[in-house]
Amino acid sequence: MIDGFEWWSLHDATLERVELRWHSGEVVLHLRTGVADCPRLQVVGAEARKVECDRQMPWGFSVSINEVRGPVATLDGRAKRIEIEMQSGDAIVLEARDFVVCKDEAG
Repeated sequence: MIDGFEWWSLHDATLERVELRWHSGEVVLHLRTGVADCPRLQVVGAEARKVECDRQMPWGFSVSINEVRGPVATLDGRAKRIEIEMQSGDAIVLEARDFVVCKDEAG
């Protein structure tokens, strides 16, 4: 995890790809931030149990994040949930045991 990371700071980050590693159960979001000291990030969800990715673009085309809500505990208390609102109006919903944000050195 990046020291002092705040989820709100992902506003305007570019979503490059969503990766589901079925065997390990990880979901990984690869992001570009536009921040010089940390230009690429990964959001990694361990033991993912839900990955929902709408791509209908009701507000028009965009690859940028508008808002991140969460992580919050799921109703059953067995996972955490993140909702990512894209600037296209689409929603990405992830549920996993835990989420970490780290630098994406490989890109």
